[in-house]
Amino acid sequence: MAIKKINVENFTVFENIEIDFSEGINVFIGENGTGITHLLKLLYATHVTHSDSKYGIDNIFGEDFNLSFRLNNLVVGKDGLETETSQTTKVPINASDANVTIVATKPETPIFIPAKDMLTHSRLEKDYAERNLPFDRTLIDILYKAGVSTVKSLDTKMLSIANDIAQIIGGKIVYRNDRYYIEKADGSFVGFDMEAEGFKKLGLLYRLIETGYFKKDSILIWDEPEANLNPKLIPFLVDVIISLELAGVQMFFATHDYFFAKFFEVRKNKTNNVMYHALHKKENAVLCESGETFELLENNSIIAQSIALYKEEVMKAMG
Repeated sequence: MAIKKINVENFTVFENIEIDFSEGINVFIGENGTGITHLLKLLYATHVTHSDSKYGIDNIFGEDFNLSFRLNNLVVGKDGLETETSQTTKVPINASDANVTIVATKPETPIFIPAKDMLTHSRLEKDYAERNLPFDRTLIDILYKAGVSTVKSLDTKMLSIANDIAQIIGGKIVYRNDRYYIEKADGSFVGFDMEAEGFKKLGLLYRLIETGYFKKDSILIWDEPEANLNPKLIPFLVDVIISLELAGVQMFFATHDYFFAKFFEVRKNKTNNVMYHALHKKENAVLCESGETFELLENNSIIAQSIALYKEEVMKAMG
C-alpha cells in the first residue's frame, strides 16, 4: 500500500494543489491556517470511504460537511507495469465545486492518530455508536483500532519495536475492562489517566503494534506527534518511526517542532525515504514546496522563526 499523490481543488483553503508523496516518511510543516490537518484528514477520509464500508466519513470535517471522492487505484501487474483503474465513491455533499483525487496502490484503511490523547477516554467509542454523539470521527476510530487485536502473533520487526517502547515507558500496555493500563516491571498497573502524557503517546504506538494495525504496507497519519512529548524523547520517537518505515509502513506527519523535523535528517540512512512538504500562503492561495532536505526548503516557517529568535537574542545582548 502506498499513497502516491493528492490533488485538491476548491476545498477550504486550497484553490488547486497537487502533492507527490514519498512511499516512506512524509513530514508536513507550515503556519497555522495553511490546511495541513485538512490534508491529513482528506487522506484518511478517502481511504476509509473506499476500503471499509463500516466506517463513514461523516463528522470528520463536521457533521454536515461531506464530500465526493474519486480514488485512483494503481495496480502493479506481473510485468511490473502500473495500470490505473478509477473508482468513485459518492456521499452527501454540500460543496459541489470541491474535487479531491487520491492516487494510491492497493488502498487500505489507514491509521489516523489525532493530536489529542484518546486512550484515556476509552468507552467513548461505545457511547458514540449507541448515542450518535457528534464527535470528530478520527477521535473515535483510533479507539476502535487500539482496542481490538487483529493478529495472533507479531513478526520479529514489530515485536522488537514494541519491546523498545516498553523499555522507555516502563512496561507493557494492557487493555482490560475497557480501560488502558501500563503493566510495570514490578507487576503493578498504572491507569492511563494517571500516566505521563508523553508515555501515553508512546503507549498508543505500542498498542497499535500489538493489535496488528502496524504491518507491512499499512499507513500511519499522525497530527502533531511531538505534542506533550518531552524533547528528550523526540530522538527515540524518530528512531521508532524510522524502524516502522523500514518495516514497510508509509507515514504522514504534521509538525511545528524543529527537533522532530530535523532529527529525521540526522537519524536517517540511505535506505530511508523522507520527504518534507512545506505549505505556505502566497497572495490568496496555499502552495506546497516539497524536498528531501529540511533546511533547504525556501518556505520553511520553523527555520524562519528560529532565525528570528536568534536575531532577537543578538539584539538584546547588544543592548
